[in-house]
Amino acid sequence: MKVGNIVQKNFKTIDQNATVFDAVKMMNENGLYGLLVTNGDNHYVGIISERSIINRFVLRNVPASEVLVKSVMRTPLPRVMGDDDVKDVASFLANSGLSRCAVFDRNDKLLGIITITDLSRHLSVQSVSEVLLSHRSRKFKFRCPVCMVGTMEPVYNAKGEITVFKCNNESCGHME
Repeated sequence: MKVGNIVQKNFKTIDQNATVFDAVKMMNENGLYGLLVTNGDNHYVGIISERSIINRFVLRNVPASEVLVKSVMRTPLPRVMGDDDVKDVASFLANSGLSRCAVFDRNDKLLGIITITDLSRHLSVQSVSEVLLSHRSRKFKFRCPVCMVGTMEPVYNAKGEITVFKCNNESCGHME
């Protein structure tokens, strides 16, 4: 089965310069667990989910109204093609530590979003356990949005709070 046949068309977008507070409010108001992120030109540049908010924001111990979506979102936008097989997309999500991604057609038109939950409804029981649950034993890192080589690692203060994320690639050193 092709993923384009089961894609969710019920999704919302948020600008990368909106705050995490705005993103959480939009997710709560719409019963969503993630949002596609756009830039000022309305191009899709990333995705923000409950997981990214928990992993990249909560431990910073700063108000949600002071942190921008672009510092928490996953970028580049994880994406698959509508004619990709459901099992291949499930493997991609599991291996990438993702719970959702954008689905595009061959003309680069957004078809919608697909989630692990959507995929699990169309996979056999064996496939679900082999593919979807295999990611739970791995710890995932966020790739540096600048060099795309290093991973963003948290830097903690004396209180154990995350103060910044820093790229572990010595030639980059990007911080956010």
